[in-house]
Amino acid sequence: MKVSKDRSIAFAWFGFIGVAAFIIAWVSADAIDTVWQFGINNISDLGVSDTDAKLYFNYGCIIAGILLVIMGIGRAVYAKNAGHTAGGVLIIFGSIALALVGWFTADDGDLHTFVAVFAALLIFLAMIAIAAGNWAAGRKVFAGVSIIIVFLVTAMLFAYDIAGLEAYGIILAMIWFLVESVNMIYSSKKS
Repeated sequence: MKVSKDRSIAFAWFGFIGVAAFIIAWVSADAIDTVWQFGINNISDLGVSDTDAKLYFNYGCIIAGILLVIMGIGRAVYAKNAGHTAGGVLIIFGSIALALVGWFTADDGDLHTFVAVFAALLIFLAMIAIAAGNWAAGRKVFAGVSIIIVFLVTAMLFAYDIAGLEAYGIILAMIWFLVESVNMIYSSKKS
């Protein structure tokens, strides 16, 4: 008899590493570009900085995007239900768009804006889909975290300008990726 093993733990680690890569790139870029201010300037301004901050930020987006694509593949392949499958696919495409944010900088105008908004929207939709998947799988705490983050981001849409929404939204997205990576590891052990 052939036994199928859930190897989503390995894919979950790509989520942790992707978040770490993005945070390191963002903090490094912020440290180098002393003109950039949190919540005042758009995050994408780091990608067109007059300093080497642009290298940290742009490569950080590309590397984090690639790593999160791999996490999304694991979420989709080892999905327990339709919500997890849809969420995994949305993570894949949202993370590809995140990588493209580092490729098409703010100097590229509308193309950059399109991929940045597309990344944010797809990752936001992934949160909703995976919240439904977690709820259906009986993982109410993990579903609750996603629901809270979705409501926070939605409220911030009305409370902040674009720079603030971007900054706080990305922080919440990174928290969500970490929590979902933990969920993938935890749920794998229950199988």
